[in-house]
Amino acid sequence: PADVRRRARLRAITLESRAPDRAAAWYRRALGLSDDDPLLTAGGVELRFRLGTADAPNTVEPARIVLNFHVDDIRAAEARLVALEAVWVRELERTRWGIIGTVLDFDGNYVQIVEPAPDSPPCLQRKEEHR
Repeated sequence: PADVRRRARLRAITLESRAPDRAAAWYRRALGLSDDDPLLTAGGVELRFRLGTADAPNTVEPARIVLNFHVDDIRAAEARLVALEAVWVRELERTRWGIIGTVLDFDGNYVQIVEPAPDSPPCLQRKEEHR
């Protein structure tokens, strides 16, 4: 109906990288995403990488944007990140909302992984779990 307002939905995030193909490969391995899909997507949001300035070795202010990924098995995600020799900004920590940890990606951005606790608020649960 014409009177129903549509909400905005996040469809893509573009990250600058000194090596976009390598950055995309890092995210695929770190998060266990499929190599079969030509688009890199997580939770319905496309991650895009474009060539950034080569003179900056890492993100200048990495805490300004934190990419937050919910995972079903945080220990498996941790093992992938350890294998990639990711730098941990925040080691895995159990909180009342679940288990949370933060690493730096290939370009120095903050990437947080979260395994929500079963009794965490609905906003932290997967959409299909709280319809």
